Amino acid sequence: MPLDLSYLFHATIDLENFNRLLKSSLSKSTNSSYPHYNILKLDENNYRITLALAGFSKNNVEILLEENILVIRSILTPNFDKNEYLYKGIANRAFQKKFQLAKNVKVDNAFFENGLLNIDLLKFKPERKKVMRINIQSNN
Repeated sequence: MPLDLSYLFHATIDLENFNRLLKSSLSKSTNSSYPHYNILKLDENNYRITLALAGFSKNNVEILLEENILVIRSILTPNFDKNEYLYKGIANRAFQKKFQLAKNVKVDNAFFENGLLNIDLLKFKPERKKVMRINIQSNN
């Protein structure tokens, strides 16, 4: 009896099913809600993923795109935060978030602003597959 794993592959960002994306983002962190994020529709072809990363800088975060999987993860060094806190309410822990992008979506830009990491996504029209006409030769 074959094992049905199709439910694992429904997280594709095809920009028509963003709500489904939000619910099914692939997360490897121990606390899947960290860091918190939003997905904003800017217009018909532009979207933005925003992660709340207070206390992080661009040097502590890595963004990778491999085979349409967008990976955002922290890079924490042993000397990341040497401060002695009386109370520490802002988390700076390791994280990794993954989002499956559709083939017609690309990462356009990424920037930090006010403790938020913004990743802009662009939906583009895929190239139409070319139809090739095959000539039929006769044996006469």
